[in-house]
Amino acid sequence: MTVNAGVGIADHEAMTRLLKPRSIAVVGLSDSSGFRDYIRPTLDSDAEIFFVHPKHDTVLGHPTHPSLTSIGRPIDAVISVMAAERTTALVEEAAAGLDIGGMVSIAGGFAEMNEAGAALQDRLVIAAQRTGMPLIGPNGLGYINVPRRISLTIASPHKRRPGGISVVSQSGALLSGVAMAAWNHPGCGLNLLISAGNEAVTDLADYVDFLAADPDTRAIGLVVEKIRRPEAFFAAARRATEAGKPIAVLKLARSKRSQRMAASHTGALTGDAWVYDVALGQAGIAVVADPEELVDRLALFEQLDPANWSAVESLGVISMTGGFASLSVDLAEADGMAIPPLTALEPWVHENIPGVTVANPLDTTGMGASLWPEVVRRYATCPDSDALLYIHPLADEDGSAGTISLVEEFVKAAQNGGKPFVVANCSGALGSFVTDRLPAGKVAAGRGLRPTLRGLQTLGAFVRHREKAFLRPGNPPVPALPRPDLETVALPEGRMLPFGPTLEMLSAAGIPVAPYHLIAPDAAPGAVLVPFGGPYVVKLADVGHRTEHGAVRLGVSAGGLADTVAELRTLAADHKLSPVVVVQPQVEILGEAFIGVQAGSELGPLVVFGLGGVFVEVLNRVGGRMAPLGMDDARSLIAEFADTKVMHGFRGRPGWDLEALAGILVAAGRLAVAGRGWIESLDLNPLVYSPSGFLAVDALCLVRDEDDS
Repeated sequence: MTVNAGVGIADHEAMTRLLKPRSIAVVGLSDSSGFRDYIRPTLDSDAEIFFVHPKHDTVLGHPTHPSLTSIGRPIDAVISVMAAERTTALVEEAAAGLDIGGMVSIAGGFAEMNEAGAALQDRLVIAAQRTGMPLIGPNGLGYINVPRRISLTIASPHKRRPGGISVVSQSGALLSGVAMAAWNHPGCGLNLLISAGNEAVTDLADYVDFLAADPDTRAIGLVVEKIRRPEAFFAAARRATEAGKPIAVLKLARSKRSQRMAASHTGALTGDAWVYDVALGQAGIAVVADPEELVDRLALFEQLDPANWSAVESLGVISMTGGFASLSVDLAEADGMAIPPLTALEPWVHENIPGVTVANPLDTTGMGASLWPEVVRRYATCPDSDALLYIHPLADEDGSAGTISLVEEFVKAAQNGGKPFVVANCSGALGSFVTDRLPAGKVAAGRGLRPTLRGLQTLGAFVRHREKAFLRPGNPPVPALPRPDLETVALPEGRMLPFGPTLEMLSAAGIPVAPYHLIAPDAAPGAVLVPFGGPYVVKLADVGHRTEHGAVRLGVSAGGLADTVAELRTLAADHKLSPVVVVQPQVEILGEAFIGVQAGSELGPLVVFGLGGVFVEVLNRVGGRMAPLGMDDARSLIAEFADTKVMHGFRGRPGWDLEALAGILVAAGRLAVAGRGWIESLDLNPLVYSPSGFLAVDALCLVRDEDDS
């Protein structure tokens, strides 16, 4: 089967020729083709169009060429509407010395079908990579350049408003869904719509990298089934962030986000969708549920000049609708936004608006329009607010002279800019009498209350993430950790690294471990000398599920040590388990956590964190970060559990040393990267907090059969 290698980070000039072509060749189209009406709008573009067909003299009233080669000049973009085998031959023709910017293939019948199709796709890859030629598809819908009216697609001709949002979709049908959602949002326009198809040559990483540098793209929407090259993708996403271009992702093929532990190791998670949420969130990428939310999350970036973006940490809301003013607080809180009281405005509000006790959100119902200009001026200039939302019934039916004057006063107040000013209808799209009055770059149109709040939340989150990204030092390189050359232990779940080497590995990585003493199978129980005092925890060392086998003994005294060792050896013999015994001091436990590592998740090494002990089952909750992670990543991961109060002291127990915990998470992340070639998963369970600090008292490391780094 085809192995997707992509073209690396695609050559920007070639991608520009393909997606913004000045010359286009359409191959295989005829006047009787069902695709002709999809391609026809391209005739109204400013590109020079060539038609290639060996059996027809004209197509859509234009003369044809018998072959691509016969055109006899460079061509920026070529689209094939032929079947798989002929498309493959066409790509090979283009790669055999022709000056072609890039290709579009809509044909199915490639790797998604069978081995024969996979062989054709291999030929596509070989031909395209020979010349570094980007290829959209195969098995996709092509692409649309909306401002240029270039339609190299078989997507339905839904209405599309030119603008700055570019969308790449691994689902062709959902590309149409995004286009329809954008049309229903009056403040949203589209730039490039790309159906990625099989991504045989050019994949999401290539598209994001191109869009990050594209001057016509202001925001990026993605519909994702699978990220094939995670490292290249997230590198491109970082470049988009640096360029001031946010990304929103609609993730498909989601399984239930149970966040439960897998049976084989408690730190591992089931459900790849959860890993995507972790990785995308860590990269500052918004994760959305449907095409409408994707558009809502990006629409404000399309409309507002970057000089008027803010962190949206203190949103002001003004309205003449009491119910929606109240509702704004509940909906904002649900999306993690703050609508602060703005106490500095309270004296003026109490004095001038009878019956109103809350300054933010401000409900001016019944006040009339007389005081509205002063309300807007005061809230627009309030230094304690970094964004202002005006919510009101503003559908086409509401366009009275009085309502128009309310809108005009809000627009007037926004002229000095410096922060987001947004107008939203109570529900649905704004009327044209509003949108016609909104100055470009200064005031944005929302689409109902919750969608608009989500747009503001995403705007603020992106600004904060970008500021932190500029300040955050890069993670130092992590050298590979060689796989230990020793015999592993067979478990039903896989191969386990023995207890001793596992704790040695943790200690070498900078993770504090509890003292331990291994007792070899041939050592006499009565002659065991433990280099630390009791009482002891004694257990079978190289066993995956000790509690299921009853292979742990607590509170063992020095005098009872020999009998306990003998007892555990008998247990090992009865159950055909490893007879190696480990002795540890029984430490005072002030709290428990667990840290898990998945070195081979779909998107790369992952660190998982949660509270240990009974809280694992009670909370049924974990958090994660992709590795390697810095101290800020670790602190933010720990902060996700601040609401539990467990780590901050409760019932007379002291709070945990959270900086030390963050350092352990960072060390676990470096270990995940260092051993990614051979570590399958690693659990520190439990990681206990004791009077002397954190200690890993146990760990389970599952390894692959071979090192594939």
